[in-house]
Amino acid sequence: MTKRHGLKIMLAALLGIGPFVTSPGRAADGAALYRGKCAMCHGPAGAGRPGTFPPLAGRVGQIAASPDGKAYLAAVLVNGLHGPITVEGQSYKDFMPSFRALSDEDIAAVLAYVATLGGSAPAPGISAQDVASVRAVTMDAAAVQAKRAALQTSHVIP
Repeated sequence: MTKRHGLKIMLAALLGIGPFVTSPGRAADGAALYRGKCAMCHGPAGAGRPGTFPPLAGRVGQIAASPDGKAYLAAVLVNGLHGPITVEGQSYKDFMPSFRALSDEDIAAVLAYVATLGGSAPAPGISAQDVASVRAVTMDAAAVQAKRAALQTSHVIP
């Protein structure tokens, strides 16, 4: 470990942000990232908040089961999601900010973790390469919404 890396770890520990500091050779902790970045809105178990933030548990794994679903999920984290959506017959009108500042590895780790919430089937693999390919294409809010609508029509998004 280099002296500079050691200082980063010590500073992260003092500031209480240890789970958000990753380094080469250390896998991102999807659960810790979820707790720090997502749970405040979607809840600790991914159940969501009616009318405000949709549930993730039991849904993300289903969506991630297809390549198009994985790309959509990565697009939501990279670009955010704005505008009304319907999930399981319930309308949601809030917005989700972009997490573009997170690395591809961190976004993949969060998605892989969330895919395990509320489901009994093995979670589909979501890789940093899946995220990187999505990040390479700029999408605005309307494009993310259009992708969602198309996936709902094809039943990739339940």
